[in-house]
Amino acid sequence: EADFVAARSTFRCAPRAALSQRGLLSAAALEQQLQEAGADLSSLRRAARRLRGPIERDLVAVELAAREAGEKRQALYQRLVQEWREAGYLEESVDCSRPRPAYQGIDPITQVDESYGRDVGSEVPLCLLQEKKDVPAEPAPQSRGLFSRRPAEPAVQEAEEAPETLSPEDWSSAAACLEEHGAVVLKGLLPLKKVGALRQRLHLHSSALDIARSHGAPEEVPVRQFDEAPLQEEEEELEPMTSTPGRRHFYLRGRCFEEAVSQAQAGAMPLVWELLCRQRSAAGLPADCRPYVSEVQLMIADPCAIDQFWHVDNANPGLTLVVPLTAVPEDMGATLYLPGSHHLFEEQRGRFSSCGAFVSSLLSASSTPAVALAPG
Repeated sequence: EADFVAARSTFRCAPRAALSQRGLLSAAALEQQLQEAGADLSSLRRAARRLRGPIERDLVAVELAAREAGEKRQALYQRLVQEWREAGYLEESVDCSRPRPAYQGIDPITQVDESYGRDVGSEVPLCLLQEKKDVPAEPAPQSRGLFSRRPAEPAVQEAEEAPETLSPEDWSSAAACLEEHGAVVLKGLLPLKKVGALRQRLHLHSSALDIARSHGAPEEVPVRQFDEAPLQEEEEELEPMTSTPGRRHFYLRGRCFEEAVSQAQAGAMPLVWELLCRQRSAAGLPADCRPYVSEVQLMIADPCAIDQFWHVDNANPGLTLVVPLTAVPEDMGATLYLPGSHHLFEEQRGRFSSCGAFVSSLLSASSTPAVALAPG
């Protein structure tokens, strides 16, 4: 195929409202179903944020079963809530003991980042279970003659839109593609409005000339300027790590920037959990072996940066999520990946079986795919 990535590995995310029209329960309807089945939503959300189990993946699986198998939703949700109760997800306490935090930054003795790759208790954002929050809105002034006054009680508005995510059908197809080929592209995972907010938070800027010449949204204009000084003013110990000349990695996990950056993964969490469950089952890991966020980082590639060498992101079963905040076309350092190469590291499979799965996936592409990405 001329474009392997576009033809077989790309899936489009959609707003929750659009998915509701295609059969996925709305947020309000989902809450009602869970409450009628006896779920404690507060405890369930805490468990999902702390990666106690594949809660949001289970919700998508139930929705898919309701559509394909024709089973009644009420019976499916009652069965699911009972499984969650037995797993302890409905008894998640408010207080949570986190793993002992490792030394943040470069250790003065070992000269390495001792926290890299370790579990420090990072939480993840919610997708389907995202809680509606009301925040004071900017009240409209009320006129009185030549003067104006504001109402005594401020209005409220919804603080944050639900994240874009995959439909149950695309979720199933994306999980199968991810398992077979090792990578997928989630188009529209992050809307441009949120891309712009992240750029502003991380002090990434476009040139005024590019914005003036552009006919699209400002968030689509390439990033041209980055200064690490404002980040370091907020976090004095934030120092970049260099993988190759011109390529800097800022480790944000456990720092003040983590919460803003981690929200970018919300819409992908049901798919992430599905792959992790498949990996755990294939590797024969125990059911109580829980995943964790091993790193959150901002990667800056300067013009004319040296190419990275071929490498494996995860030595153990895991997943890397890349969210571009600027366009990454093929001629600007797009990521190259070998389809199916992850099979070569599956210890539970025999050597011939692993090589066969790798070759089958590799030959399905006309060449080594370059993953060109748009913002978000």
